[in-house]
Amino acid sequence: MTAHGGRPHWGKLHTRDAAYLSEAYPRFAEFTALRDRLDPDRLFANDYLRRVLGD
Repeated sequence: MTAHGGRPHWGKLHTRDAAYLSEAYPRFAEFTALRDRLDPDRLFANDYLRRVLGD
């Protein structure tokens, strides 16, 4: 699917990381900026979210 611009389903486990997703989603940086503002201490973070959203 990646060869055709496919994006993973957010409700399913996948192997994509923040670098890939930032290219696949044009507004990814806006979302991570919002997350930075609302959860600066990463209280709601886990290993999965660190991989898909970055630190």
